[in-house]
Amino acid sequence: TAMLVAPASATFPQELFVKLRRAGWPVSPALEGRVQINGRSLRLLGIEPVTLPIDVGNAPRLGTADLSSFVAPPGRTLVARETLSDLQEQEGAAPPTSDGATLPPLRVLPQLVPDVLVVDIGVAQRLLNKPDQVSRLLLGKPKSKPAPLASVVGDQLQLIEPTAETELERLTDSFHLNLTAFGLLSFFVGLFIVNSAVGLAFEQRLPMLRTLRACGASARLVNTVLVIELVALALVAGLIGLVCGYFIAAVLLPDVAASLRGLYGAQIPGQLTLRPEWWLAGIGISIAGALVAAATSLVKAIRMPVLATAQPRAWQQR
Repeated sequence: TAMLVAPASATFPQELFVKLRRAGWPVSPALEGRVQINGRSLRLLGIEPVTLPIDVGNAPRLGTADLSSFVAPPGRTLVARETLSDLQEQEGAAPPTSDGATLPPLRVLPQLVPDVLVVDIGVAQRLLNKPDQVSRLLLGKPKSKPAPLASVVGDQLQLIEPTAETELERLTDSFHLNLTAFGLLSFFVGLFIVNSAVGLAFEQRLPMLRTLRACGASARLVNTVLVIELVALALVAGLIGLVCGYFIAAVLLPDVAASLRGLYGAQIPGQLTLRPEWWLAGIGISIAGALVAAATSLVKAIRMPVLATAQPRAWQQR
């Protein structure tokens, strides 16, 4: 998001915000700092929801009722559910900071990332002991061309344009690419294993296939039953794999999240969430992989003559 910051200091007077608003600049103040609560260092973010631009990133929207309770005393402290668990507090509690100040009552907002506290900017100024100070001004899209920045605030503020891609985003894309590559590698190795298993099963069932065909069962009927059997086995195996994978991921995720948080400062929830579409995709991949691995054997079986299904030499010739 485009923003205005002071080039020489971390904060600047909020009088500049008033001047810019009067000059037609759609800016919204924000104050950022860190507070200690229950022995944990958390990022405190103060916003002004009335002037917050609509097009600011993924900022969660506050409804009318939430807005009034957020800005009116005693206010609200918006937190992620993971943060609430880490602080060992209940929703509605007002824990004190290490400086003796008291936070507004805690309220869970699912859209927030962990280790972030969002409060009204007036509350943030009190908690951080920075009265009438702001860290930056978030810039929205102006409806009309405002006055030049230099004519309003001089050189006290500078405009920082939004970057197309941050370093953390590139790191995240690389991490996802590695996970996708490992997943595809595992999938292809699994296809070869299933292909070998299905081929062995067909070889062992040649006398039975011969008997069924000789008794009048059509090749289409035999293949249909074989496909149903494959789908049933793939469904059971896929469910077992999803359950086992879920428990393995749930055990490993806290360590992975702690490592990424310590190395790169990335705020990752320590709890695993699995969407229903991911379950369906996993089962679909399992069934599709089994059918692909068995395709060669199914094609051989449907094209074989009636009495040749029990002859390994005929299979090799085909």
